[in-house]
Amino acid sequence: MAPAQSSWSKQLDPYRLKSEASELWSSYFRARFNSPREVALFCDVSFQTALNWWGAVTSPASHIALLMLLTDPGSADFFHSEVGRAA
Repeated sequence: MAPAQSSWSKQLDPYRLKSEASELWSSYFRARFNSPREVALFCDVSFQTALNWWGAVTSPASHIALLMLLTDPGSADFFHSEVGRAA
């Protein structure tokens, strides 16, 4: 049996994380908000942008990621859990 890896930096493949980011964000927005319209209003983006995030077409820019981390105390745990299951 192989020993468990000791750090996230050794467990996470940056290329895989990048390719799966839109699905992760879609899951997060669906868990936190009731609709793309709520996402658009909260994040101050167009409805089309929120719809793209909701549907995992694209993922948000870093300032939106910071907004979510700073306004939702459970966001880090959500992503940690989601990425941990996929790793």
